[in-house]
Amino acid sequence: MWGELAPPTAPQGRLSHCPGAYHRVMGQTRRRGTRPDFKPDWEPFSLPEDEVLRRGGALFDDGMYWEAHEVWEEVWRMRKGRPDRDFLKGIIQGAAGLWHVTQGNYKGAVSVLSRAVEYLEPYRPAKDGIDVERLSAALSETVTASRAALDGGPPPRLPTLKLELGGGR
Repeated sequence: MWGELAPPTAPQGRLSHCPGAYHRVMGQTRRRGTRPDFKPDWEPFSLPEDEVLRRGGALFDDGMYWEAHEVWEEVWRMRKGRPDRDFLKGIIQGAAGLWHVTQGNYKGAVSVLSRAVEYLEPYRPAKDGIDVERLSAALSETVTASRAALDGGPPPRLPTLKLELGGGR
């Protein structure tokens, strides 16, 4: 299921554990203010939830936040009416908020990351092997740094965390 937060490893050229995934360079060359045109390499709702979560986690861990957000939304839709849906919403909002930071949209980052922290709050200190306390703290620190950037401070640094979903890949 969910793994622990861990420091990121060096970026890979391709996500070998996620065939057909975007090359990391694509995430670095997008025009500011545009969303990536990401389409997973599988038919929607054709894979088990755990596999979709794992693939989204691999994208998140590689800094492909928008793509992780898109992938996890598939599971979020499948979980309509389930009690853990808001936990997923918190993870999804966290990924989207971190993407806003990468785009220099600090106002959007503050808004989305603040909602992510709120969605994650009931699941502290941990859920399904994720250190929610640590994840929430990293997202909260990014909110604070994004607010400072809006007031003329330096650009925020992205948190150095990995979710490592699915254990061994």
